[in-house]
Amino acid sequence: MHDVLSIGSALIDIFIQSDQFELRSEHDHVLLCQDYGNKVDVDSFYVLTGGGGGNTAVGFARAGFNAAILCETGKDSLAQVILQDFHKETVSTNYVIQEKKEQTGGSVILVGQDGGRSVLVHRGAASQLDPEDVPQDAVARVGWVHLSSISGRLPTLQTIAAARHQARHLSWNPGSQELEMIRTQQILPADLGCELFILNKEEWEQLHDVVPQIESQAPTIVVTDGSHGGRVFTQGSGWMPYTAEVEKAVDETGAGDAFVVGFVSARLRNETLETACLWGKQNAAAVVQHFGGKAGLLRQDDFLKEQV
Repeated sequence: MHDVLSIGSALIDIFIQSDQFELRSEHDHVLLCQDYGNKVDVDSFYVLTGGGGGNTAVGFARAGFNAAILCETGKDSLAQVILQDFHKETVSTNYVIQEKKEQTGGSVILVGQDGGRSVLVHRGAASQLDPEDVPQDAVARVGWVHLSSISGRLPTLQTIAAARHQARHLSWNPGSQELEMIRTQQILPADLGCELFILNKEEWEQLHDVVPQIESQAPTIVVTDGSHGGRVFTQGSGWMPYTAEVEKAVDETGAGDAFVVGFVSARLRNETLETACLWGKQNAAAVVQHFGGKAGLLRQDDFLKEQV
């Protein structure tokens, strides 16, 4: 039986960085700009694998766990790149769904000089995970399920919930469509038996109207806030802040996934809440020093030597 099953997207990410990208402040937003119709010389160009499911599955494998991935791809050359990466990282691909008529998803990520980015996404097959694609027996028996965005597929979420019953040991890092479903109470963390609910500050603020319900349902909530640290809620102790491991960011992609991996890894090893926060922020700090969501992911020995 696998220790951890990551459910979510597996994508091809193309990172483009150029000092010709102009960052322009407008009201409460920062725009990444370039004159339309111009040809732009770029400083760097990387083709990597990513996606919330893929990043976390690789992270858990590096952290020393028997990890598997449930995702959907096409049956094309891009899918082969993703599968080869999983095999290299010893992630089980037994539950990867490949569809001939679908295109493997991907994104183009425009990276500013400050490490911030704008992302152009074509989710493709990654947004097509159906209830019949869920291996219910595996979902029921695995030690921990981590769920990232599946593009708001409510019937699929309900199938996952039915498979887990009240097994707990499920963490959820919802995407934008799932956040809207939570806000409108189509589904709540308790419906999934969610033990750990994790999202960033902006996402948490979107759920303002249902915060009391979530606090009454989720045993642990983590709200991350980048270089400002974040805060953790437990039903026994309420909210407590944590500081960030401040590092100069090359690229912020995958920082949230890396935090999840560190935090859950500590929970799986029965470490304290303080250690979980430490491992989470150290993993995130390591990832943002590289392009992509995987290159900087820490390994088991890295976590254990940093034990508090």
